Amino acid sequence: MRSLDVPWRGYFAAVPTPFTEDGPLDLESLRLLIRYFINEGAHGLVINGSSGEWYAQDSEERESVARVAVDETAGAIPVIIGVSSIAPQTTRQLIAHAGKIGADGVMFSPPPGWRLNNEEIVSYFTDLCKSSTLPVMLYNIPADVATDLAPSVTAELAEIEQVVAIKESNQDDRHLYETSLLAGDKLRIFGNLMNRPGVGLLASDWGADGYIGSGMLFGRELSQAFEAVWVNRLDDARLFVDRLTALQNDLNLPDGNGAFGGIPGQLKAILNLIGQPAGFPRRPRLPIEGERLDDLRRILVAHGMEVV
Repeated sequence: MRSLDVPWRGYFAAVPTPFTEDGPLDLESLRLLIRYFINEGAHGLVINGSSGEWYAQDSEERESVARVAVDETAGAIPVIIGVSSIAPQTTRQLIAHAGKIGADGVMFSPPPGWRLNNEEIVSYFTDLCKSSTLPVMLYNIPADVATDLAPSVTAELAEIEQVVAIKESNQDDRHLYETSLLAGDKLRIFGNLMNRPGVGLLASDWGADGYIGSGMLFGRELSQAFEAVWVNRLDDARLFVDRLTALQNDLNLPDGNGAFGGIPGQLKAILNLIGQPAGFPRRPRLPIEGERLDDLRRILVAHGMEVV
């Protein structure tokens, strides 16, 4: 299994998991969100990633979310299931479940809080990947899990048969560029590519493939920006990513949180404001309400988005 064996590139929507205000899963809203992403031209979906609040769900709930996503997508676009967990045995269980329900791949990070050294990282992924019948996307998000996949380690992990891609979420973009340089010929590289340097990287042969974004806030324009790069209409892509960068600058804080609250609450508030049923975050995450919601609405309108 190699990276060219999987058609993973472009804009993959990181699907939020809707909860009701009281806390239970809202699977009908999840189905509606998935239809929205497919109709807006997403090139793939990531389920139960960080935006999907995997950490707020038990294993049974995560399996229900994964099952609904695969069923609703019905093969229209690739579906990658997030299987990260603090417990390796839970990740193994979720990998097996994703294979049984017909997902297209799995994605997982080092276990949160363990602070693995490089030797332990390689051992961890080698062991769990052996149990997977599906292609594996590595997930590097050191701000959340405390362990960073150095580009040299990622290049080593790329030699594992099942590993075909990485979601690179180190906040230092130089990390992404070095990962692309060392492993771009072996892995599908997803990262912070929806900006001017990213367009240049996507248009080169240096090794870059896609972006996993939360909420598809500009709808079809996000997928069209990638499609413009693929046919060498780089000016069109740059015009769009400038708009996206301006919006992100107004929505995101340097520490990775939202300007109006926690990322899950802010993301769901935005989707609800643009008419998509994203539900509520699960406590201790809090919804965006009152004056902060009014301020958020004004920001979206200022960026040309239609809100309800």
